[in-house]
Amino acid sequence: MTTPVPVSATAQSSDADSVVHLFELDLALIGGPVFRFTSSAKEKEPVSYGGEVYSPSPVEASGFEMTSKGTLPRPTLKVANVSGIFSRAINEFGDLVGCVVRRIRTFRRFLDGEADADPDAHFPIDVFRIEQKSNQNRVYVEWKLAAAFDQEGRMLPGRQVLQSACPLIYRRWNGAAFDYSAATCPYSGDACFDATGAATTPASDRCSKRLKSGCITRYGSKPLPFGGFPGTGRSSVT
Repeated sequence: MTTPVPVSATAQSSDADSVVHLFELDLALIGGPVFRFTSSAKEKEPVSYGGEVYSPSPVEASGFEMTSKGTLPRPTLKVANVSGIFSRAINEFGDLVGCVVRRIRTFRRFLDGEADADPDAHFPIDVFRIEQKSNQNRVYVEWKLAAAFDQEGRMLPGRQVLQSACPLIYRRWNGAAFDYSAATCPYSGDACFDATGAATTPASDRCSKRLKSGCITRYGSKPLPFGGFPGTGRSSVT
């Protein structure tokens, strides 16, 4: 992405105003909300940009700069946790590993409500993913980030290869209805089957985790969401 002309022109002018740093912590990957905050020292009240509101919060962000050594940046993001909002998110969703962090930099004149308001006038957006929670206490939470396209050292397909067992989490009967809050299996049909594939009641609905008695019994000839790898086989390296 290239820097828009208004931003380049402002950056090179003698009357350039201050740069505003906006951050988005996006928990959509794990079913959570998007936290938006700004680290700009001048902000006493929330600011709006592109129709989104960013609340002022003490933030320390470092390591975003690209170097000439050919390595991708591994930034550190430290956010104030006095209100406990990030502790609550971590308690509910885990350490937020894999969630997206965006850093948006623009000039104050382009914020909503300003004379030159422009939601497209910003420097290229930095997009990173949380790689590790490195610290957490009552004062702040700190994460180590990695570039969203930095895949060095990753294994494919990113999970254990099981030939005949599906690792997806099946729905749970809570006594009155099916609970899908933790389910990763998409099945939501009315037909219920036990672990052997036989028809049963909702209270006894269980998935066998097998291709035939689990997926095919429920989906028939439709596309199957089976999470195993039936085409794999054992191999040895000599």
